[in-house]
Amino acid sequence: MHAVVRVGRVEISVVCEGYAPLDLVDELPNTDWTTERERHPWCFHDEWSWKWHVHAFALRTPTGLVMVDTGVSPLHPIEPWAEHTPLEDALAEAGVDPTEVRMVLHTHLHADHAGGAVVGGEPRFLNAMHVVHPADWAWFDGRGSAYNARGPMERLLELDMLDLGADDREVWPGLRVLQAPGHTPGHRTVLLTEGDDTMLFTGDLLHVPVQVARPGERGNHDVDADEAARSRAELVGRAREASWTVAVSHFARPFGHVGSSGWVDDLWPDA
Repeated sequence: MHAVVRVGRVEISVVCEGYAPLDLVDELPNTDWTTERERHPWCFHDEWSWKWHVHAFALRTPTGLVMVDTGVSPLHPIEPWAEHTPLEDALAEAGVDPTEVRMVLHTHLHADHAGGAVVGGEPRFLNAMHVVHPADWAWFDGRGSAYNARGPMERLLELDMLDLGADDREVWPGLRVLQAPGHTPGHRTVLLTEGDDTMLFTGDLLHVPVQVARPGERGNHDVDADEAARSRAELVGRAREASWTVAVSHFARPFGHVGSSGWVDDLWPDA
């Protein structure tokens, strides 16, 4: 389902390529998945796996169109799709004309977040500056995995379309990048502030909803699990205390809030 939410004057659309089922044994240890299925039935593919969605987000701001991440195509997901919409179609369904995008904020350089930046050896978003943390740019160099988006993105560097500034800062009016390392060395989140409203784009700070209730625990998908847990606990805590709206790249229902007992998916159309 195509979903749109608003933060002040900014309209946020989901660009969804679909999902692949991932095995629950690879997720947070010591979890009662039966209880989790009762709390968040939309999250699960079957008894043994969850729906790992691939979302990017299109932000229509008063000063131009900005993407948070780019999806995976033409690179490949780590597992076969259960449901799939080609990225070109997913962008069209979200009303995104790639030539209108002025900036792309990359939370990190795994292929499911940055793989859509370059297609056929050339930038997909011809008029956009791409913002990447230099620690990720360095760490992904030469790793050679199909799950590494850096190789094709060398073309962006050649074209002077890559911003490798390291600081936490405002990179577009109302949009701030915040380093949240651990999942990868240069992993970032994005904070949108518009008037009195704020939305946090988590990148891979979160994978499954149970992590919202237990943010300080080690996960299984992080380069540095202890550092990732510290980043997650800090930002999930801030989101709860400040009542931020939260957008999660891999949740089947990506928009919600951090409640006193965990994830609250109150912004999805059929919630």
